[in-house]
Amino acid sequence: MLQDLKVKTRKRLRHFLRNSKVFSPIRLDRFVEIAGSRDFFENYHTLRPAENDISLVPTENDQRFLQVSKYFRDGSYSRPEIYTCEVPDAVYHTGSGLVCTKEFAAIGDSQMTYRLPWCLPFNWFKPIRVEYLPGTFATINNTFWRFWWHWLVDCLPRIHCLQQAYPDERIVLLMPAEMGSTFKSSLESVLPENFEVKYMPSKSWVKVDRMLLPSYVSTRSNGHVPYEYYDFIRSRVFASFNLPDRHVQTERIYVSRAKAAYRRILNEKHLMELLSLFGFRSVKPETMSFREQVELFHKADMVVSAHGSNWGNILFSGKIKILVLYPDRTPNTHIFTMAKALGQDHHFLTGEEPSENSDFTVDLAAVRNVLENEMCLTPNT
Repeated sequence: MLQDLKVKTRKRLRHFLRNSKVFSPIRLDRFVEIAGSRDFFENYHTLRPAENDISLVPTENDQRFLQVSKYFRDGSYSRPEIYTCEVPDAVYHTGSGLVCTKEFAAIGDSQMTYRLPWCLPFNWFKPIRVEYLPGTFATINNTFWRFWWHWLVDCLPRIHCLQQAYPDERIVLLMPAEMGSTFKSSLESVLPENFEVKYMPSKSWVKVDRMLLPSYVSTRSNGHVPYEYYDFIRSRVFASFNLPDRHVQTERIYVSRAKAAYRRILNEKHLMELLSLFGFRSVKPETMSFREQVELFHKADMVVSAHGSNWGNILFSGKIKILVLYPDRTPNTHIFTMAKALGQDHHFLTGEEPSENSDFTVDLAAVRNVLENEMCLTPNT
């Protein structure tokens, strides 16, 4: 009971510190957008113009998904301009990728503006100490980088933006030193020859002479990026691991979330018994190296799992069929849109939970129906 009181007190204190007008002069609570001003950036370079009414080319099965999905129910979306620009005298937070002007206005474009409430340095106190790093640096980071899907879809494609805009310039990425080995390995396998990485503690604030800021290629809950950006990642990773472009599809994979903190399948044992009849085996990507994950998904024929970040690994698969198990009635669109961009068939089942992060029980009869009647699989006899 005392512990609960302490937690509530800390939450109230943080809310007061983040919202009280008294602290506004020393709080980082103002943001600006690239589109709204030309005063704080230079050398704007358009890589791809804005596009409206981009069709997801939904199939009949996709239309069923879109009728209940969280976004894109009309089967199309609009993509803003893809660009790079430069921020002189920028102030940068390494752990979140937040870029600020020299006057400490947060640049919303460095985060996808809607994510600013989740960006811990924003709406908090301005740093007392800022380290000066002379020279030019770049960022591909954002506050969701620790989630594997967002790392693969939001962060890594921005390297291709920088490569297109600065093909002959030495590019130094500022990245958090606390990145795990899987993230570092993926980054190293993708980097072009003129790139290098400077790792710094995630709590570091630095001021640089010039920050190269690439736009996002993805948008909110949307992995339907122009294929050239996925192809850039795939080709560099495959070359790094001596994998062919052609996929020999021999693996039917069930990705377990048994060790996850949320969105676990409560009847996973019985689900796996059913899936094994159709040739699936269970894997836990968190126990595998980046290379092992790539090699596994490169051979994938079909993938089944709960909605989660490890679906980012279908980037390394070919034209496969996937079955996504969603806990709630209104599923998010990250995986669906990514699969559409990769030419993969998205099958789904929704649940009855109140949240997309809830643990849930899967309807085994419904799973079997999808496997047999939608994915055209025959059980082993």
